[in-house]
Amino acid sequence: MRVRQHVNPLKSDLLEIAEVPRIAAAGRVIEVELGSAEAHFLLDRARDDRDTQFVGIEIRRELVVATNGECARLGVDNVHCVFANMSVDMPRLFFAGSVQRFFLNFPDPWFKSRQHKRRVIGPGLVREIARALAVGGELFVQTDIFALALDAMAALEGETSSFANVREPWTFLRESPFVAKSRRERQCELEGARVWRLLYRRVSR
Repeated sequence: MRVRQHVNPLKSDLLEIAEVPRIAAAGRVIEVELGSAEAHFLLDRARDDRDTQFVGIEIRRELVVATNGECARLGVDNVHCVFANMSVDMPRLFFAGSVQRFFLNFPDPWFKSRQHKRRVIGPGLVREIARALAVGGELFVQTDIFALALDAMAALEGETSSFANVREPWTFLRESPFVAKSRRERQCELEGARVWRLLYRRVSR
């Protein structure tokens, strides 16, 4: 199966996805990976935690179908991927305060200046993540692109922010607190590439 590596989230057909479900887990804790690709990270998480519902949000429909099929083949019933556009569909996907943890692993860099508007990390997404997170819930971000890490940090810091850095303001994590790894993270390890990691906690404002 040939899968597009990068998808423009501002394409008109991806701004109006018709059947975006409301995510509910019938009493289970919900953890969400935004941009889950093949869901390697979530499958790793699910192996160690059968009680949590893991949800992947992915903009490439073919990956969603393939990953859900693989989960069924493996008998993994607490990982499910959803075809949606995180840039616009967050209000439809999640009730306020319903998610315990969000992961944003290696979002597309869109290096060219004219493409920067396609980057998903920004004030709008951060506001929606804050709305969907329970107080005390967490947002974990990692990227091998320093500019993206700074973008995320700038969007999450500030006196009016609904987030607090689990270390100190404007401070990166030294290492991942999670055993799970995405495909890109494993590739960075093989290449010896540096990864910038942030962990923020949702606070009451």
